[in-house]
Amino acid sequence: MKLGLIGLGVMGRNLALNFRDAGHDVNAWDPWPKARDWQAGRVVVHASLQELVRALPALRVILLMVKAGEPVFDLAAQLDGLLDEGDIVIDGGNAHFIDTQTSVMLRAKRGIHFAGLGVSGGAEGARNGPSMMLGCDEAVRDLLVPLLEGIAPRHDGKPCIAWFGKDGAGHFVKMVHNGIEYAVMEAIAEAWQLLAASGLDGDAAGQVIAGWAQGDLAGYLMEISGEVLQARDLASGTPVIDIVDDAAGQKGTGGWTVQQAVDLGVPVPSIMAALTARQVSSHPDLRSRSNTFAYVTGLQHTMVRDALRASIALTLAQGGHLLSVASKQHGWHIDLAEAARVWRQGSILRMALLDDFADGTALVAAAHANRDALAQAVIAATQGSVPVPVFASSLSYLDMCDAATLPTALVQLQRDRFGAHGLKRKGTGEAFHGPWHGDQS
Repeated sequence: MKLGLIGLGVMGRNLALNFRDAGHDVNAWDPWPKARDWQAGRVVVHASLQELVRALPALRVILLMVKAGEPVFDLAAQLDGLLDEGDIVIDGGNAHFIDTQTSVMLRAKRGIHFAGLGVSGGAEGARNGPSMMLGCDEAVRDLLVPLLEGIAPRHDGKPCIAWFGKDGAGHFVKMVHNGIEYAVMEAIAEAWQLLAASGLDGDAAGQVIAGWAQGDLAGYLMEISGEVLQARDLASGTPVIDIVDDAAGQKGTGGWTVQQAVDLGVPVPSIMAALTARQVSSHPDLRSRSNTFAYVTGLQHTMVRDALRASIALTLAQGGHLLSVASKQHGWHIDLAEAARVWRQGSILRMALLDDFADGTALVAAAHANRDALAQAVIAATQGSVPVPVFASSLSYLDMCDAATLPTALVQLQRDRFGAHGLKRKGTGEAFHGPWHGDQS
């Protein structure tokens, strides 16, 4: 089929080549004139948006690969005057799912379909097969899934593209994917710092982590972490880990994940800790940079590995919990087993532990099996002044889930004392007030 593609950045260009290789005629355009200089065989780059639209046959399908937010709204508004009823616009960027819901409503007034497509895998995935998460009406799904299956990688013989419900469902799944990704990346980084505190340089730590990537912790992020720790600067020959600034960037999806978890009342402390770590790293006014971590003795590499396994398992459990609650809240169809299958190839998050993603009980059991190692790693880190926010938050989360009684009983008394918010009697659920209010009925 003839496909329109707007946005010729790295992701857009690689997707254009992927669609071309799958047998589609790609007609492209970019708002930036310089980007329109790009050329590739059997990809037509048009001089104007109007020319692109005219080149597409009836029932047009146009994929937007532009920066999320206003650029999407602006381009969609421009397309409103050029497209016909029944045409389809797909947003393949990292959009906030609420923006996607808004775009769906705005286009529906004009009879134009709008779909949100979460795309994971970076530039390499875009070229060779990205993991894709689709949100749209069912009629549009039936048109788009066959198109997208042709450029998707496969896991267990099935293409790694799935539909998760109407409007913003696909972008919500991609958002949570990225939130989980934040925590997994930070947990691996914390494991590296503990290895460094035990005396390993970047090369040695990279070799240890690369070894972990061969077992049940196998995954893309583990593989590349082992690789980059052993990489050297081409100009100086210095290990890159020794010269890179430690202020980590972010593009919003981690923060959106945490905000949605707060709004839906779902605990995601590991993801929240990872977000906080990036925020602290990027605030020089908060950082004295005076402390260097102490050498930690008696820290076994297997202990660090097992602590990492527990943290990743709990992060996955928290992300799955958020997806399940959101699916019910919005009337979506988010199946955790489908999400895991889609993420198993092409996705940045692809890893062996995803095999248990649909079974939160199995993930928590894996964390329990490694709880002692996680606790020992947190103790060692604390003694050596090594910050491990994801490890520590994961441990506290696990212990809270296991506790017969939480300290929040006192929080409820405090709330009733200053705000008369009321109490519930243990065992019966009977409502009452504390004696400080006189009438306890």
